[in-house]
Amino acid sequence: MSWMYLALVAAISESLKDLFSKQGLQSVSPQLAALAACATPIPLLLSIVLFTDSVPLLGPRYGWALLIGGTLNVLAMFQFMRALQASDMSLAIPFVSFTPIFLLITSPLLVGDVPTTQDIVGIVCIVSGSYVLQIQSVHRGLLAPLVEVFREPGPRRMLSVAFIYSLTSNFDKIGVQNSSPLFWSLSIASVMTIGFLLLFRFLPQQTIAAPRSRTIGMLLLIGLFQAIGLLVHNTALSLGPVPSVIAVKRSSILFAVIWGFVFLKERHVRERLAGALLMVIGIGILGFGQTE
Repeated sequence: MSWMYLALVAAISESLKDLFSKQGLQSVSPQLAALAACATPIPLLLSIVLFTDSVPLLGPRYGWALLIGGTLNVLAMFQFMRALQASDMSLAIPFVSFTPIFLLITSPLLVGDVPTTQDIVGIVCIVSGSYVLQIQSVHRGLLAPLVEVFREPGPRRMLSVAFIYSLTSNFDKIGVQNSSPLFWSLSIASVMTIGFLLLFRFLPQQTIAAPRSRTIGMLLLIGLFQAIGLLVHNTALSLGPVPSVIAVKRSSILFAVIWGFVFLKERHVRERLAGALLMVIGIGILGFGQTE
C-alpha cells in the first residue's frame, strides 16, 4: 500500500482521536483523557514487538532521548487536552500546524539549516490560515483576528503544543535512530503513561462527573484511534519520505474542522475550513519542498 494512503489513514485516525477526546473532556479531566491516549496503545504495540521479534539493539543515546523526549511529550499532551477542553476543536486543532514554523526557527540554531524561499511561502500560508480562522472578528480592526488568537485559551495553548512538538521531533529522530520506529513508539507511550499516572496522582483533579459506561467507552476509543494512528504512521514513515508523510498526516486538521461542525455543531465552519485548508497547503509546501 502506498505511503500516501497510509498517511491519510493516520490523519483520519488522529482526527477521530481528537473528536473523542473533545467529547470525553466534558466528563473527565485532561490528565485522564491523556492517560487513556497513552496507555491504551501499549498492549497492542507490545504484542507486535514481542510476536514479531522486533526488539532492536539500543544505541547509546536512546536513554537520554527517551527521558527528555518523554517528559516534553507529557507536557505537550497535557497542554493539548487542555486546549481542546478550553475551545472549539475546529479552532484549536489547526494551530498544531505552527510546528514546522517553529522548526524553521529552531533548526538553524541546532543544525544550521537556513529557510528557503519556498519555506517562506509555506510560512505565509500557515499564518494567513490562522488569520482566516478568526476572520469574523475583522470588523473590530485589521489585526483583530490575530489578536483573538492570543485571547482564546485553546489556540494559545495549542501554539505552546506546536512549539514543544518542534523540540520533541528532534528527540524522536534520535530515539528512532537508536532503536526503531515501533520500539520507540512503545517506549514513548510507556514513559508518557508513567508521567500521567504521576500527574493523576499528585495534580489536583477537577470536579468532574463520575465515569460511566459511555465515558469509559469514550476513553477506550481515544486510545484505540491513538494506537491505529501510531501504527499506520510508523508504517508510512518506513515507506515514504518523512516530511511528505508528516505533511499528508497534518490533513487531520481539515477532518477536525469537519467533525467539529458535523458532530459538535461548532460555528463559523466556512471560515475555519478555509483557514485550515490554507494551513494544510502551507504544511504541504514546507513538507514536500524538503524532499526535493
